[in-house]
Amino acid sequence: GAAIAKDGFLQGYSTLVWGVIFLQAIGGLVVAAVLKYADNILKCFGNAMSIVISCLMSAVLLQEFKPDLFFFIGTLLVLLATTLYSIGVPALDALSPTAAKLGMFKRD
Repeated sequence: GAAIAKDGFLQGYSTLVWGVIFLQAIGGLVVAAVLKYADNILKCFGNAMSIVISCLMSAVLLQEFKPDLFFFIGTLLVLLATTLYSIGVPALDALSPTAAKLGMFKRD
């Protein structure tokens, strides 16, 4: 309490601390924009991709992270899910041309 009263609330904030605060603020604005213009699924995929990229950068640049088999399996699943979501659902005609000709599927 006394140190804050003397030197203020922002005492000891270094350039690194201000950088982290700035990045967190920008990250919050990006999340808000994604949720406004896309959907929650894309936000989740973005989070998963950012974790994978951060881990890979940590392994390559900082040499602090040692990826194991589970990391590679998880990365593969994230990339597969993102790819499948990006491709989208094929049309019903492409899935079953015979059923579409017989009128088994109603079109909206």
